[in-house]
Amino acid sequence: MLSKPVSDEFIIAGDITLHYVQWGEQGPPVICVHGLTANAFCFQSFADDLASNHRVIAYDLRGRGDSDKLEDGYSIPIHTDDLNELIDELGLERPIIIGHSLGALIALNFAAQYPDKLSKLVLIDAGAPLPWQTPAEQPLWLTAAISRLGVPVASYDEYITRLKAAPFLGPYWNAYVDLYFKHDVYPNSDGTVASKAYREAILEEGEHFNDINPAELWSRVQVPTLLLRAGQGLLSGDDQLLPEQAAAQMQQAIPDCRFAEFPTLNHYTILFGVEQGPIEEIRAFLNKS
Repeated sequence: MLSKPVSDEFIIAGDITLHYVQWGEQGPPVICVHGLTANAFCFQSFADDLASNHRVIAYDLRGRGDSDKLEDGYSIPIHTDDLNELIDELGLERPIIIGHSLGALIALNFAAQYPDKLSKLVLIDAGAPLPWQTPAEQPLWLTAAISRLGVPVASYDEYITRLKAAPFLGPYWNAYVDLYFKHDVYPNSDGTVASKAYREAILEEGEHFNDINPAELWSRVQVPTLLLRAGQGLLSGDDQLLPEQAAAQMQQAIPDCRFAEFPTLNHYTILFGVEQGPIEEIRAFLNKS
């Protein structure tokens, strides 16, 4: 079920205007932080389940979606400051924070920096040092995701056709994936479309990824934490953003960490309602006192 947000608005958070959506009008607040080239609507499937008794809020990171795209100023510490400002502007009292991919690193850094400003933490398929050292060593699926940014495509249909060719997306395509990519592009006057994500922002973040060391943050997390790992590789069997060994290290180092793994879901499909396991784990974790 694709429920409509109860609000779809803009808010000034510090030095930037952020676009956010909210599902649900009552219950504890949940704020969701998306990944590198994503947008707020990647959390639609979670919101459909949780909004009956939570206020689920997702926002576009600076440089993504419909949020401001400043010429420069992109790093995990800067995103962490944005999240802090957003929580204050929305008047949220110790929200639950869910982060996926880059969003998990932002959420982890936030939990370490502001331990009294959240109640629980959910890290989805990230939160450890990257399994590569340089951009040249990054996996092909990530290179492809970045390469599409800023490149006009003849039509939206063509854009979707290219995405469906990816073996980690096409076979699992559903209404949630479709909605997500509808919010991924803007139309040009000549009929072409292009991704809303600002390419230069992603490239700048790549230069600053070592501004934090995730392993140094794990022991500083003071709230109950749920770590979800996607076990299915993207282009090969061992092509995961969160290696098995890194997930084990996180479980040991984060003081109160619950863990669940999904062998038949990958880094993308863990979000899109392909299986019910992830949202069942999240719901059970949020409902636990």
